[in-house]
Amino acid sequence: MPRACFNALLAGAVLALAVPAYAELTVSDPWLRAVPPVSPTMAGYATLNNTGEAAVTITGVSTSVAGHTMLHNVKTDDDGNRRMVHLHHLEIPAGESVVLAPGNRHLMLMKLTQVPAPGDTVEICFHLNGGQDACAVFPVKRASQSDG
Repeated sequence: MPRACFNALLAGAVLALAVPAYAELTVSDPWLRAVPPVSPTMAGYATLNNTGEAAVTITGVSTSVAGHTMLHNVKTDDDGNRRMVHLHHLEIPAGESVVLAPGNRHLMLMKLTQVPAPGDTVEICFHLNGGQDACAVFPVKRASQSDG
């Protein structure tokens, strides 16, 4: 193999290793469940889609309307009691999605500084490994007509 071809192959291999795999988080079908105006907490739901070529890890969540925002999961204990468990991070493999839904993984907005009403919107940002943020606008909705 001529030396010029070898050098070109070697340079291409080094460049391929130096370029990080592409990861991107998009948010679809976001919504916050409406709560009474005196509530200190509210829950949020969405589908989180990793449209990139590498796994993405959510390391935190924030919004301006809450003093504290976390990802939670619902676990059932051996005795049948259900409880919320804080998820310190959430990894989404490349090309896959995670659904945040009632009774399952979800967002919890706590220590609300203002309580958004039905029809309002709230920006929520997901903090990703690598220092990136993926933000989305969540409309506040009643889950059904029976929710008042």
